[in-house]
Amino acid sequence: MYITASTYGGIDWHDSRTIYEQLRNNGSFNIRAEQIPETIAHDIAKDFPYVENIREKIVKALSEKSCFQFMIKSEEKDTAGNVTYKDCGTHETDERTYYEDEATFDGENQTLTRDYAFGQVSYITTYYVEDIPDDRLGYMVTEDFLAPVKGVPLIQRLYHDIFDNLDAAQNYADNLKLHDLSYPKSIVTFLVCNRQKISGHPWYQNEKEAMRLMTEKGQAYLDDSFCIFTKNHIENLKKLPTKEAA
Repeated sequence: MYITASTYGGIDWHDSRTIYEQLRNNGSFNIRAEQIPETIAHDIAKDFPYVENIREKIVKALSEKSCFQFMIKSEEKDTAGNVTYKDCGTHETDERTYYEDEATFDGENQTLTRDYAFGQVSYITTYYVEDIPDDRLGYMVTEDFLAPVKGVPLIQRLYHDIFDNLDAAQNYADNLKLHDLSYPKSIVTFLVCNRQKISGHPWYQNEKEAMRLMTEKGQAYLDDSFCIFTKNHIENLKKLPTKEAA
């Protein structure tokens, strides 16, 4: 089994972005079914060390398909460098206390929602679990542009076809050079995927066409012909002479 965490959010739709992360258990992407709850619990708990018994509470919420809410505290350091956690502000109405910064884990939908400033800013992390047969297993490395324009949370670009070998994919990810842009920010994303499912996706087919044209025209993804949006990149490449004719 494989678990992908997808986090979406921001101040508003102008700058909201999506970030993907492939989870591991004991260093392995291949996670046994019985390890799924503890893997999700560990991923959440690492960001909230001050919540008592948080791993057990997350696992219980998954088992019971229930919700678990807790305060988000801010980290502070004293003069000696010791870490402490400060409670957020609260608001009381209708005999109920609301936290300024609050998180809710929904075990039924396997989602973690973080609300800040009494819900004015939110981030939602969804955990997707997929069973991928060994003969369809692949590793995909992309450059992800976060919120490149208003209302577009993510653009994923593929510069190398899906890998069969984990070590080769990891080495490529570790050495992939990103575009040096002042805006938007881009990151390297490493994902496990179902090769058969991805190969039929329009996004993949567009990326393959861009890669084919880059080879044909003697271009690289860091060259001036590049455009964040794949269709525009393809149009730019089509206008160039072929490598042999150059």
